[in-house]
Amino acid sequence: MKFIQVFLSFLKSVLEASRKPSIMWFAKVMLLASLGELGAQTFSAQIPIQAWGVTVTIGGNDSGFFILLFVVSLVLLLYGEYREKKEADDSQLIAVRHMGLVDHGIDDIQNYLPKALKRIRSQAFSILHVNSHQTNDMGELEAQLQNIRRLPQYIQDSGYTLNNAKKHILYGGVAPVPMVAAAGHVISNMQNVHVGDWDREKKKWHFNNEFDDGELLKFEEVDSKGYEATALTIAISLSIPIRKNVIQDEFSENALIEVTYASGEYKYDNASSSVKQERLAKSILEFINSNIIPNYPNLEKLDILITAQASLVFRIGSVLNQGHLPKIVFHHFNPKSENKKHPWGVVLNDGKNGYKVVA
Repeated sequence: MKFIQVFLSFLKSVLEASRKPSIMWFAKVMLLASLGELGAQTFSAQIPIQAWGVTVTIGGNDSGFFILLFVVSLVLLLYGEYREKKEADDSQLIAVRHMGLVDHGIDDIQNYLPKALKRIRSQAFSILHVNSHQTNDMGELEAQLQNIRRLPQYIQDSGYTLNNAKKHILYGGVAPVPMVAAAGHVISNMQNVHVGDWDREKKKWHFNNEFDDGELLKFEEVDSKGYEATALTIAISLSIPIRKNVIQDEFSENALIEVTYASGEYKYDNASSSVKQERLAKSILEFINSNIIPNYPNLEKLDILITAQASLVFRIGSVLNQGHLPKIVFHHFNPKSENKKHPWGVVLNDGKNGYKVVA
């Protein structure tokens, strides 16, 4: 079933490319057509079709037209290359390195850039707070959050003569979930955002360019707490199972919704498709809008806990930047914490105060 979904996603991407063909796309099609026909000139065959009384000739035709087509395609390729280089020269890449866990051995994400981004001049923005997943120091955590909050102004000041369409944001984060979600929330209005994931096994960054396999999410109401509940926990359990007993103990007053893959699978990097990630993030927002808000009229706060790859956490944080939502808190899980296993979190929309670290 997944293979069929991936194949359909591939066909969709081909159709979308053909609807909005670029000069390079036209040039490559022309080049392939001309090379194919010129290659066919090396042999000639005649196939009689008696039913129609005609003979079809393959090869052996005048190659002048296809030589011209070949030359034109090369000219278009060179022109397309020139345009892409000029576009890159007129653009800017802001590379965000966000290290909040262990920093050693993690390479620079700029060494793994997709081809389209390699030509763009880059400017680094570092958020370095190593081992912040082990601390409960509110001052240290607030300092990290303040650095994240600086991003929009930094983006605006960098290349101030450029509009947003010319600015590309590259985010590579290995940090606690609440901080990654806050980063996504902060720069959700930017047009060109590219998010990478650090592969801990292969020791390299990768971008989520696989095709969408169509996998769906399952939303299960574990504990409704009744119509009058003012707080609700959304436990999004995708890479590893979340400890529901801990959640129910530490968020005992909350209603609880558990979100898992419909397949029941738990796997790291199980959403290595940016299209899939955007679809999953939107499905969570749609569930909040359609199922949670209407059924909990007194709802004041959403407590969110999530196990997933950083890029998906980033996109979920981004899609939740909506003015109509109640207070949203992403919580950090620390199994070594002596008291609460969720010792702190980050509020993404605390009214006038904006972003805030809370215990």
